[in-house]
Amino acid sequence: MNNVGIITQSLLITLIGMVILFISLFILWGVMELLVRFLKDPAEAAEEIEEPEVVSVGEDELKMRAAAAAVASIQDYDLKMKIAAAAASAVSVKK
Repeated sequence: MNNVGIITQSLLITLIGMVILFISLFILWGVMELLVRFLKDPAEAAEEIEEPEVVSVGEDELKMRAAAAAVASIQDYDLKMKIAAAAASAVSVKK
C-alpha cells in the first residue's frame, strides 16, 4: 500500500469516528431534553422560585461593608492590616 492510500484510509476512519461521536452527543442531548420536559413536575418548578428577602441596613453598616470590601480588594497584606485597624478604630470612635 502506498502513502496516499494509508492517509486516505486514516482520514476516512477519523471522519467516521467524528460522525459517530457527534451523532451520539445529539442523541444524548435529545434524551436529556425529553427527560427534563416529561419528568419535571410543574408544581415543584413553581415552588422553587422564591421572592428575595429585603433587609434594610443602616448607614454605619453600609460604611463597614464598604470598608471591608475595600480592604479585601487590597493585595498587600501589611497595608490591608493597617487599613482594617484604621477602619475599626474609626467605627469605635463614632460609637
